Amino acid sequence: MDRETNTCHDSEPLVSVLCITYNQEPYIAQALESFLAQETSFPFEILVNDDCSTDGTADIALSYQERYPDRIQAITHDQNQYSQGNMPIECFLFPKARGRYLALCEGDDYFTDPTKLQRQFDVMEADPSLAGCVHANENVQASSGKRLSVKRFYERDCNVDPDDVITHVQCFSTNSIFVRRDAFAAYLQSPQRALAADGDQKVMTFMATYEGGLYYLDRIMSAYRFMAGSSVNRTSLMSDDMRAVAQRRHDARVTLLKTLDDATDGRFHDAVLRGIDRMDYEFCKDIRDYRQLRSHWPETFATESLPARIDSFLYTYMRPLHTLAYRIYCRL
Repeated sequence: MDRETNTCHDSEPLVSVLCITYNQEPYIAQALESFLAQETSFPFEILVNDDCSTDGTADIALSYQERYPDRIQAITHDQNQYSQGNMPIECFLFPKARGRYLALCEGDDYFTDPTKLQRQFDVMEADPSLAGCVHANENVQASSGKRLSVKRFYERDCNVDPDDVITHVQCFSTNSIFVRRDAFAAYLQSPQRALAADGDQKVMTFMATYEGGLYYLDRIMSAYRFMAGSSVNRTSLMSDDMRAVAQRRHDARVTLLKTLDDATDGRFHDAVLRGIDRMDYEFCKDIRDYRQLRSHWPETFATESLPARIDSFLYTYMRPLHTLAYRIYCRL
């Protein structure tokens, strides 16, 4: 079957790419171009929600809608909706999505493989019990696009072990998520949805434990920008109250795991207990407590990359040098 790229479709889309964006003017065009470059045997649509950006992000999204009216729909607002408690995906994108499947990608990230959607679609069509499909990705520096690392949880294509998702903060990047529409609808009705934990972790833990769970493709097909201007990771790392931010994040993660334990009638209880211990580790990692990491979790800490271990060491013992290195890295 011939694949279609950047063409209009008369039939209903089978996949909806959902993109949320806010103040991502330097990045949004690349994201949209990477969506349009997808080579598929099926029609797909691109839905973009701009949450009242103060830069030129909305104008760029609207210009793409004007150029590709049968493929792209841009949703804009007069007031910021997130600040009013309205979640962009569930309130504005999901209700408009027509696809059988949903692919997620934030406006500062992008797809790197033109066969991404087709490969994930084929996996899902072959096994209707699956809730979703994920894949490997690369982490790149926001300003240059230079590859910093690769997130590759497994070394082969395989079903995802729910225990792995429960006992880690994030095995897979948000921009790798490809899920059944009805599975996402079930997530929106779950007790996990309203919790304060990060949205990607809530979605991942739900999908990994829902029906047939997740399938992993060991192929790098998307890029995550590390330290993009308006990203959560940049905001939290630069916070003057980093410890309080990290504590709230830890508490929300633990609450999520306990809620999952209740929602699944204890089927994953042992994994939840190990997951809570891992969240304690991640808290110490977030606040760069080198002493605690070395003394309480020596084996786990030894598996961290050398830059990550140096980062914690400098923050603990040489704070001024760490601050200088961090600012140089971020080009502030």
